[in-house]
Amino acid sequence: MNNTASTKDFVAVIATALAWTLVVMAFSTTMGSRPLRIYDWGPPVFACILTLAFMVRDRLARRNGG
Repeated sequence: MNNTASTKDFVAVIATALAWTLVVMAFSTTMGSRPLRIYDWGPPVFACILTLAFMVRDRLARRNGG
């Protein structure tokens, strides 16, 4: 069974992180009544970067025969 991350998987992770970041920003800033803070957008963006890093690592490992 091929479990290598495809381009579709990368797009899904990025789209989910972007959508969730926008939802968090919209509700945590109370629709723009207070300034945006790092803890508003930081966790979803960090989770996206971490997930993408592991997906790339796995893809490269499988490509190199690991």
